[in-house]
Amino acid sequence: MAAIHTYAFVLAALCVASSMQTEFQPCAGKPAPSAVKLVGCEKLPCNLVRGTNAEAFVDFSVLANSNTLKPEVHVTLGAITTPYPLPQQDACKDLTKGSCPLQKGQSATYHMKMPVEKAYPKVDLTIQLALVDQNKNVQACFKIPAKVVD
Repeated sequence: MAAIHTYAFVLAALCVASSMQTEFQPCAGKPAPSAVKLVGCEKLPCNLVRGTNAEAFVDFSVLANSNTLKPEVHVTLGAITTPYPLPQQDACKDLTKGSCPLQKGQSATYHMKMPVEKAYPKVDLTIQLALVDQNKNVQACFKIPAKVVD
């Protein structure tokens, strides 16, 4: 009987941990998402493990009707900021809640998958993700400090 209680407690703890949100910084002058969950990130900076995919779930409220949605990622290393194109450039295909066309006021969730190549150096960086519609309107934007690790 005690084993069942222990199992139930561990299962409940895992469910709570998996639903925890990741702290993030809003982008200056741009709408922030309602929540961000970077898988495996429990404290900042988030660890990005080389040879894996960094995955995040981004909850946002649609600010303007949108037929398309594109992820725009920028990585900042020190004073240098550079674009980081994700393999999937059609964010509509990675919505886990909602679908395109999106309607103003609708709640949606985007599932980002960002490759962290084995060849990347172990560095501290900041990742900025913006979800942009066909009219260049930013629907949501955030920044997360991270570091590349083994």
